[in-house]
Amino acid sequence: MGSSSKNIEQAQECCYLEWMSLQSQRIPELKQLLAQRRSHGDEDNDNKLRELTGKIIGDFKNYAAKRADLAHRCSSNYYTPTWNSPLENALIWMGGCRPSSFFRLVYALCGSQTEIRVTQFLRNIDGYESS
Repeated sequence: MGSSSKNIEQAQECCYLEWMSLQSQRIPELKQLLAQRRSHGDEDNDNKLRELTGKIIGDFKNYAAKRADLAHRCSSNYYTPTWNSPLENALIWMGGCRPSSFFRLVYALCGSQTEIRVTQFLRNIDGYESS
């Protein structure tokens, strides 16, 4: 069990480092395109910016999908990755990104429907018709 957990942690860390590597490659290009846009403002530059922005968003989607896949195997690292420093983890928590926030979001999205269904279920047991 310990070895498997360590392998998952390593896979999650590699996933993170891969994403950060992609970001470090894309950021200088993004800064350059933004500087050119300020000085020139041409339409070709806008198309390049849109393309690069699409790549950056795609990179993040891939990273999020990989993390979600790895979270199925070990969910605790999803909330406080082991490769973060204690300061980074503290800032994540102070910033409001806590596991309880995720549970509240799920409840907000699904909870109201659950309450309605329980009420309808109880009405059906009591012999009342639900509308």
